[in-house]
Amino acid sequence: MNSLFVCNTSSDCISKINLDIFKEICRIDLKGSGDSKIGPHGICKYKNNIITANSYSNNVSLINIEGEINISHKFIGMHCNDVVACDKKAFVICGDLNSVIVLDLITMKMIEVIPCGNQPHSISINVDKKILLVSNINNDSISLIDIKNRNNYFNIRVGAYPTKAIFTLDGKSILVCESNIGSDYKGCISIISLKSLKIVHRIPVGNSPTDMYCDENFLYVSNFGDGTVSIIDINNYKEIKKIIVGGMPRGIISLGHNLYIGDNYNNLLINVDYTNEGKKNIPIGGEPTGMILV
Repeated sequence: MNSLFVCNTSSDCISKINLDIFKEICRIDLKGSGDSKIGPHGICKYKNNIITANSYSNNVSLINIEGEINISHKFIGMHCNDVVACDKKAFVICGDLNSVIVLDLITMKMIEVIPCGNQPHSISINVDKKILLVSNINNDSISLIDIKNRNNYFNIRVGAYPTKAIFTLDGKSILVCESNIGSDYKGCISIISLKSLKIVHRIPVGNSPTDMYCDENFLYVSNFGDGTVSIIDINNYKEIKKIIVGGMPRGIISLGHNLYIGDNYNNLLINVDYTNEGKKNIPIGGEPTGMILV
């Protein structure tokens, strides 16, 4: 069974979707008795768990996805936006601390604070090279952090309001979602060489691109401001298709010839077959944001 876990930020829960039948099979409530707002925003997998970075409660949640679901919480710092895990550690970005917090997943203790740019919004990892990649939305930059050697730290200037930065699957390039939020200009995807750390291409997409997902040949971009998804040929550096999905598309993932997009406006999960642009949707929780396939 292919399962998709979706963070519903305003509903304080996780939707588990069976993609074989395209149906929400359960909602995992992250609030305990007496808890205020949680705000799950970013998500990653670690062994038999998923980890969520919670923007409102300033913590991370560990959810056992095998058998009965058990949830534990760990305070991290103000405005946790995103998380990745590697080598028994979680790396959590805190938007109000301008830092990456390193959490030991065995002892559940915070062991390091790594400064990055202003208001980090997303974090990705190149597992082979042991490099963290952070998009800093409020000073138009990305940070590259060597997990093993803190002296190998680079801050690279990019376009306005970068909401997401990821590595290509071959590990040779960085893709940056330059959203231009609040301006009259469309957003762009910048392609940066990991060897030279220079921007080699910039590809226009839609209005306020927010999230993206990359496979071997294509990049799929959710354009939050105009209700579209851009499909980019990353080998030939051009947008080859734009699909109207409606609403305010945010989180996006591709599996086979299907795209799964969270609509923040209508609180829907949209499924688009990008070969024929056939669409269907199901209601999920409020403000679907981070997603992960398990």
